[in-house]
Amino acid sequence: MTQSKVEIRAPHHHAEGKRQSREKLVLLCQLLGTVAVLGWVPGNGAKLATMVVLWGFTFGHLSRAELVTLAGVNLIFAGMNTAALARGIFRFDHPDLFGMPVYEYLMWGFYTLHTTRSLGGTSPRQPSVAAAIGAILFAMPFATIADPTLLLLASAVMLVACFVCFHEPMDWSYAGYMAALGGLVEIVGVGTGQWHYPHQPNGGVPFWFVTMWPELDCSRGV
Repeated sequence: MTQSKVEIRAPHHHAEGKRQSREKLVLLCQLLGTVAVLGWVPGNGAKLATMVVLWGFTFGHLSRAELVTLAGVNLIFAGMNTAALARGIFRFDHPDLFGMPVYEYLMWGFYTLHTTRSLGGTSPRQPSVAAAIGAILFAMPFATIADPTLLLLASAVMLVACFVCFHEPMDWSYAGYMAALGGLVEIVGVGTGQWHYPHQPNGGVPFWFVTMWPELDCSRGV
């Protein structure tokens, strides 16, 4: 009887492992495709349309919780970007609406959902008040501070505070993945002339991107 159970269970685990591997490969292609569209598809409207089609095919069904998370994260970052643009922290080179290209209004929700799916996490069924407060607090330095050095220090403090509240193994994995993802997006975005940082010498990426992107961990429960 025990041997029979093992024989039945082994193919099941093998099939599940293959399914998860396929899903991770699809999500990797999704990310690389999105970054390629961001950098090299001409026209903001064309970028948005191509991204939405790509995400539709690669995400598949979205749960109600995922849709709520997408909406919440996009709303928070639209506000943060608007304030940061007003402070002159960065500039989009080809804006459409309120200083931003149309695709930017959906990007941060995508980053959050992509990372959650890639790491095997789940979106909470109910929005977390603590996560919402954390996301708003971490956005404040980027909305109020223009000096790159002060912004790096303030965002580093907020990142530490974020890890005090959220320090499960998934949070650390999420932060590391977001830092790597953010580095890729920033290099391509700045390198292909989608946006730039006026206060950054040689047209590079500021050091505070390392603290900004992992803080998206605070937004997962929004």
